[in-house]
Amino acid sequence: MPKDPENQVGYKTPPKSSQFQKGRSGNPSGRPRKAPGIPELLGKVSKQKVLTNGKNGPKYMTKLEASLTQLANKAASGDLKAAKIFMQLVIRFPELVKQGDMELTVTRARDKLLERLGISD
Repeated sequence: MPKDPENQVGYKTPPKSSQFQKGRSGNPSGRPRKAPGIPELLGKVSKQKVLTNGKNGPKYMTKLEASLTQLANKAASGDLKAAKIFMQLVIRFPELVKQGDMELTVTRARDKLLERLGISD
């Protein structure tokens, strides 16, 4: 066997013909991407923008904002299921609601509920 180090074959020195070419990966397709789970899909869908018609004209907002706005509107109009869900959200995330706003919302909701039930203070 010649003493030429370029042509040597052995431990940790494979033949030149079977070595990776420079600039080319040994695994070109790589590891397959992970399939998105429910939390990733829910986050992606809730961040999508939709066009809504508000009192100041059309406006873009996320689907999450739109659905929470609809929930709050239904709760304010007297829908008891929506009111229950909305209050559960407010109780679960109290840091998102200012105390003055919370008191005003509760007072309005109570007044509308009593009005619909035909009970006066």
